[in-house]
Amino acid sequence: MKALFYIFCFLFYGSLYAQSVSGIVYDGVTKEPLLGASVYFEGTTIGGITNEQGKFSLYTEITSTSQLVVTYLGYTDVVLNASGKKPLTIYLLPKEESLDEVVVTATPLFTREQMLIAFRAQFLGRTKAGQSCKILNEDALRLRYNASKKQLIVSSNEILRVKNPYLGYEIRFRLYDCKISYFRKSLSPFDVQQSYYAGTSFFIDQKKDVRRYKKRRQEVYEGSSLHFMRTVATEKWDEEDFTIYKKGLPAYPKTHFIVSDTLGIKKVQLTDPVAILYDKKKRSDIRAKYTHYTIDGFGNFYPPDALVFSGLMGQQRLGDALPLDYGL
Repeated sequence: MKALFYIFCFLFYGSLYAQSVSGIVYDGVTKEPLLGASVYFEGTTIGGITNEQGKFSLYTEITSTSQLVVTYLGYTDVVLNASGKKPLTIYLLPKEESLDEVVVTATPLFTREQMLIAFRAQFLGRTKAGQSCKILNEDALRLRYNASKKQLIVSSNEILRVKNPYLGYEIRFRLYDCKISYFRKSLSPFDVQQSYYAGTSFFIDQKKDVRRYKKRRQEVYEGSSLHFMRTVATEKWDEEDFTIYKKGLPAYPKTHFIVSDTLGIKKVQLTDPVAILYDKKKRSDIRAKYTHYTIDGFGNFYPPDALVFSGLMGQQRLGDALPLDYGL
């Protein structure tokens, strides 16, 4: 049996904040304020748009490392740290008009539709939530299969709009990089060696306080990596239904997850690869790539490639993603 490990990398690390963040967004060429620019904290529902003067103001009480993302149609995104009390002055530069490069190659191994099916499965997931998702502007995707590397490479020339009717969110996702590697020249999910994507996301809650969606979100949250990271950070093992196993035997969590506090975030050392069982049925495996990693007030860990998951946590994709401020 081939071991499949999945790494999810999202660009959401920055400076600590637990304060009001405000500023003005300008056109970097004309120096005129931009009305309607989107400003949000990466991976959350915390965001807004600029007014006629280009001004914005956001607030959160959570100590976090999420970065501030500023986007505007036709302009290059700006991603920056949101630390300090001084109002920010942000200049967006218009994107240069460019024609897509035309490359003449031999007959491709796979059609666009075949590559789209493979991308959807790895990006959105194959759970109920993942299969319910629809990318509303799928034409923006650029897909290429590198036969020599056995790798599907995907990019986008605009922010992806992902509708998630199962959980009641619309997600705005800026895809910076996506590579799906296979053991052989294939697009079969059974041949996936590693799946990686990076980008920034903003969640629009379209079903807030609707009982059916609240129940679904809680079901997705329980046993997820976000749930687990919050448990690791707070060390409230007795209050959560996680059981840690080492070589098939139950283990004391604090022996394997050594936590210390530093500047409002948690520094964690995972000593050995372990198995995780939630509610006696949801199984995941986790191993660390680095000596230490950190967890902020949202339950967001950094570096984003510090941990390698398999099992339930390894199978979850954007379709099962919840905003970092979920439940807080």
